Amino acid sequence: MPDPAGLTARLRSLLARLTASWGSRESSVPALVATLGLLAVLPVALDVSVLGLSLGGLLSVHLLVVTLIWAIAAQGWNLAAGLTGEFSFGHAAFFGLGAYAPLVLAREFAVNPWLGTVIGAVLAAGYALVVGVLSFRYNVRGSYFALITLAFAELLLHVFVNVERFGAASGFVKPLPGAYGTDFGLAAFQFRETLPYYYVTLGFLGVVTLVVFAIKRARLGLYLAAIRDNEDGATASGIPLVRYKLFAFAVSAFLTALAGACWAMYFTSIRPRVVFGVLVNLDILLPAVIGGLGTVVGPIAGSFVLTVVSELARQSVDLPRLQTVVYGILLLVVVLKSPGGVVSLFGRVSDWFEERRTYAESRSVSDD
Repeated sequence: MPDPAGLTARLRSLLARLTASWGSRESSVPALVATLGLLAVLPVALDVSVLGLSLGGLLSVHLLVVTLIWAIAAQGWNLAAGLTGEFSFGHAAFFGLGAYAPLVLAREFAVNPWLGTVIGAVLAAGYALVVGVLSFRYNVRGSYFALITLAFAELLLHVFVNVERFGAASGFVKPLPGAYGTDFGLAAFQFRETLPYYYVTLGFLGVVTLVVFAIKRARLGLYLAAIRDNEDGATASGIPLVRYKLFAFAVSAFLTALAGACWAMYFTSIRPRVVFGVLVNLDILLPAVIGGLGTVVGPIAGSFVLTVVSELARQSVDLPRLQTVVYGILLLVVVLKSPGGVVSLFGRVSDWFEERRTYAESRSVSDD
């Protein structure tokens, strides 16, 4: 017979290590594997009922797809703002370029959306380099950098609103797979059901998360952290600021554009104000801020927290624009009660388990 006390202790130790890795700013491989594994089985869990309650009553596969898309975008933004300290308020520009590129190329030139997705991400990275060169070489930082990125995003918005070739303000309709010589399925990046979109988007999220994780764990991540914490000190240490800031900003744009491509291929049509609008910037940055700025798991956790809470509020009270109010309340709560984001709560849970373990050991010693 296994020892129940020993089994309980081992389970507590395992949970404590897992919560510690989730709450750490240096997210571990087990935490990432556990997070992505939970997301892989989540659609199945929607149909599981416990005591008459099920997640399916609150969430749907459609809502999960949208949540993953914003998690991808937030992960990309987190690379620039959380790891490098370059707070951008114009990532909607990269999201929008990633959304328009596969649709325009597929309809006008019969280019497969997978190739169009890569081209859109490269265009976004190139646009980020233009913005970065004009900003970083003249040492623009802080709120001024945020305003410059917003201005360049608004510039693209007005371009796509007024150019008829891109559908102008009416937007752009996603072409059917026959327009580029294929049929519904993975090769076409289009499906007849929602569930395949979920797993394709989850695949994108996994790749983007691994890229951010690898950068953070590499020597490059140390350079970016040094730039974030003290630019003058990093310069004095011989770190080429402009080169690394441009690299981080371009990769951040590339990853954010992948989220835009997922959005465009999931919905039937897109419009400039939907993918380039000012509020898109909030949808991109809030998951990272609420989940845990500078962490790897934080943008994913923040995206799901925002989705679940806003959906609960929507189902409870039918008020227009309630989602914006919920976002504001969540942001205030996180800033005041958990400045490290949602993932820092896991660290607190780990501390609680450690305190319980220490207390149990001290009791056992005193009883002996």
